[in-house]
Amino acid sequence: MPTIDIIDKTDQPKDRNMTNKKGRLWRTDSDGNILNDASLEYIKPPYDAMIADVVALYTRNIVNDIHSIYVTGSIARGLAVEGISNLNMFAVLTEETDADLVLQDWIPSAEEELLAKYPSLSDVVLEIWPYNHVFSDPGRFSIGAFIIKTHSICIWGSDVAPELADYKVESAIANDDLVQIELDINEAVSKIKRNSRPENVAYWCREVMKQILRAGFALVMVEEGVHTRDLDLCCEYFVKHYPERVVEMRQALVFAENPSMDAMEVLDYLSNMGAWMIARADVWLDQHNPDRDLAIMVESEEEM
Repeated sequence: MPTIDIIDKTDQPKDRNMTNKKGRLWRTDSDGNILNDASLEYIKPPYDAMIADVVALYTRNIVNDIHSIYVTGSIARGLAVEGISNLNMFAVLTEETDADLVLQDWIPSAEEELLAKYPSLSDVVLEIWPYNHVFSDPGRFSIGAFIIKTHSICIWGSDVAPELADYKVESAIANDDLVQIELDINEAVSKIKRNSRPENVAYWCREVMKQILRAGFALVMVEEGVHTRDLDLCCEYFVKHYPERVVEMRQALVFAENPSMDAMEVLDYLSNMGAWMIARADVWLDQHNPDRDLAIMVESEEEM
């Protein structure tokens, strides 16, 4: 696999401190299939208590509708950083359950309560996935299936991962970030313009910078032949191919870890680097996904 030098401090923006957390590439097997980078061995204090609280919330509210519950993201991969990492969990519903009828009004207050109880978390995201979000058209990329297969741990119920197809590094994965980046950036701009309170600006700054970094990596992922979601590696693989944008992308990395509360600063950045990323994504999409489908055919299906 290619090696990447983690950020050279002489080239990065100086206005905020960085954690210098190192990410890692996902491992692959001898056939090139991406392996699951999450493991139960990473669920240690204080995260085990947080996860237990979430399982209790899911089962208290919708136990009869749930097939399985998963934890995903940096906590599931043992890479959580206090004050930066989110707690990301989701419940997959049973096949016969109509998702529109499942009780969900408990989720916002539950997320707020968990954030108050565990201030070391940056955010809490609890989701409910319909069964067909995972088991959809087998010929097209399924982000739900991909996340379960390669990013997540089943911590309640029956794990569906063994039933899912394997994934190789391919354009269908990159498309998931690139086809939505314009909407992601425009949403952040709209939310900041509508509410310029510092805490709201910081929230949307962090979220959109993560999306820009991952979209940047998606532009070069297939050429590099590796997979990651870790922001430092996304940045460094991107700048190998786009050195003229090194300052802007490394600024995105700074903002993702230590978000700006200044609405004008963030909006100015998005009008520059955000617009550039949208334009580059359009070039990629014109080649790989001219119809702008949210999920495109996986390469193994296209070759059949």
